[in-house]
Amino acid sequence: MKGNLNILTKAAVLLAVAIVFQLAKMGQYVTGTGINAVLIAAVGVCGLPWAAAIGAMTPVLAVVLGVQPPPTVVLVPFIISGNILYVILFKVVKRYNEYIGVIAAAAGKFILLYTAANVIFNKLPAPIKLAFGFPQLITAAAGGAVALIILRAVKEKKFTDK
Repeated sequence: MKGNLNILTKAAVLLAVAIVFQLAKMGQYVTGTGINAVLIAAVGVCGLPWAAAIGAMTPVLAVVLGVQPPPTVVLVPFIISGNILYVILFKVVKRYNEYIGVIAAAAGKFILLYTAANVIFNKLPAPIKLAFGFPQLITAAAGGAVALIILRAVKEKKFTDK
């Protein structure tokens, strides 16, 4: 029980950090990078199920907290899917190389979100289509890079469970 509570506490702290990034409204590049860093860090600190749960909760909380622009609400299921795909791809590919894991995860999330905003819902306003394009690749890759630095520091301090 103590181990499960420890992981739950870490996941709750990481979710809180993601919420702070959303509420601080520091722009897409800072916010996206921060949330993606939280997601990859959660894989290393809490495990894949908790990282996926955080990835599913953050877009829903963005809507509830009024952070998500109204026209993008139709994309929330795709954002959830993109976040879950991001952590799964990282977890699977990092076995071979964590850097390639970040690249694969970022590419997968980018392709999914780009397709959702620019192909499936192609009548979205141009700024939203742009926001769900190349900036997604940049923030996913940058967030993964930040997370790898954090995970190295955490591993040295032996805070990880996975």
